[in-house]
Amino acid sequence: MVSLPGYLKSHPVALLLALTPGIPEYLSSSSPINAIILNPFMFLFQLTANLGLYGSGVLLIYEAKVRWKKGWATVLLLGAAYGILEEGVALSTLYDPKAGPVGDFGIYGHWVGVNWVWSAGIVPFHALWSISLPILLLGLALPETVGKSLLSKRRIAIVVVILLADVLVLMAIVFRASGYWMGLPILILSLVFIGVLIFAARRIPAGALAAKTVIRGSSNKVLGIVGVSFFPVILLTENIPRAAGVPAAPDFVLVMLVQSLFLVYVIRSAGISENRKGLLSLALGLILPIAVFGVVAEIALPMTLLADAVMILFFRRLWRKGALPSETGNLEAPKSGQVQTD
Repeated sequence: MVSLPGYLKSHPVALLLALTPGIPEYLSSSSPINAIILNPFMFLFQLTANLGLYGSGVLLIYEAKVRWKKGWATVLLLGAAYGILEEGVALSTLYDPKAGPVGDFGIYGHWVGVNWVWSAGIVPFHALWSISLPILLLGLALPETVGKSLLSKRRIAIVVVILLADVLVLMAIVFRASGYWMGLPILILSLVFIGVLIFAARRIPAGALAAKTVIRGSSNKVLGIVGVSFFPVILLTENIPRAAGVPAAPDFVLVMLVQSLFLVYVIRSAGISENRKGLLSLALGLILPIAVFGVVAEIALPMTLLADAVMILFFRRLWRKGALPSETGNLEAPKSGQVQTD
């Protein structure tokens, strides 16, 4: 009988699909796991929609990184493009001032049809937690996959179709449920901006944002603290100025600045292949606040604790694997562009 770790080792696509939407949706309880009891139909719908959206997005971005022989700056730019596709085109939260997740940011920072402060927080969230972090963890869990394609060209085409179909279905559902339509100009501008980000991701050098020096094991705690701090600091940066009556424009600039500083540090750290435990400390730190938020959100029936337990076991297993082999551990840019085309 094949064990779950053994299955995931031989099926890296399955592991990547477990990491996202697993981290951004189920650990955070954005898609509540307790819905499997409270509302099974909704749970199945969300699972299908999440796999079609997050799963397709992360697979395509992973393939772009490998086939273009690029680094983490490309992943981050493509992750931002994905964030606009999901939150803007598919779900309209970047634009709809009455969208459920947006809350007060539908009023605070809403200008010319865009929820600017909300956008400044949620788009980088997807770039990091939904895309970059799962790809990093895949490389740490299965270093033999680094620099190797997971999909043939035919399967890439299938994934693109799934992603587009998922986006169109979600657009229709959002319109039917809320009656909100962003308008053709905003839709076109969104697609243009996504195209610009993809173009930039294709053109940016593979070594952009790469770390120049190795952070040794003594910095594991620092990396972990930075990871733990990221999500709470961004929340405070968004909400304290709003609560204090500061105009939205300075808050938007501040959120973008703080996000940029954190993201550059995180992505540079992700390029340090020799410090496996430092990367794990950083990744675990990034995830912990999300997991705590998820437990609080499901406090009446905290089934997200099951997902937390799985994640803890996953990190424990990775931590015990030891040093990252230098010949397979370059998580910044692949040395070879080996591609599977079968």
